[in-house]
Amino acid sequence: MGWLDIPEVKGRFNPQAKLPYGLKLDDIKKAMEFTYGVLNTLNKALIEKVGLRLEEIMRPNSFPDLLSTLLVAGISTYSSTLTQNRKHDGYPDLLPLDIEEYKKENYFVHHGKEGIEVKASKQKSGWQGHNPEEGWLMVFRYEVDRETAPKEKRSPTRFVEVLAAKLKKSDWSFSGRGPMSRRTITASVNKSGVKKMRQNWIYREC
Repeated sequence: MGWLDIPEVKGRFNPQAKLPYGLKLDDIKKAMEFTYGVLNTLNKALIEKVGLRLEEIMRPNSFPDLLSTLLVAGISTYSSTLTQNRKHDGYPDLLPLDIEEYKKENYFVHHGKEGIEVKASKQKSGWQGHNPEEGWLMVFRYEVDRETAPKEKRSPTRFVEVLAAKLKKSDWSFSGRGPMSRRTITASVNKSGVKKMRQNWIYREC
């Protein structure tokens, strides 16, 4: 498989997975395919112009944000019960359509109690956020190839696992910073949170 091939979503979906707010397994599958398609379209144009994909151009810590944005847009497109939070950096990323408070705000929500936060990550655990939040978290684990040579033989980015769970604040570890530190304030999913996520796996690549 070359770097401009579109991966197939050919892993296993878990029919026993608990999905909130009317979200369906097929919605997630279509969102993954949507993300692959958009990424492929962008990369074809970039390779024609500069000979590199987004994977090579973007900073490694920025690429998962792009994937998360595409996944949220895909789920919002295909789900009949969820829509994208219209506020930039609002929480959570996906909002239930039937909540009156959200309707009144035209789905422009700074911090909501109901919905799903979506993250793309290469990490097998310890997924991070800015704050320890109570609510649903969905993580799309991916693999990216930036090393294979020649570059045309690099594998396309693909999702290898999807996990989700409703987390409590106790499922997060919070890392603050001292008065002289420039480190970004972060919260990480701890062992109890990772256990919940893995118990409710949604997709795994075969």
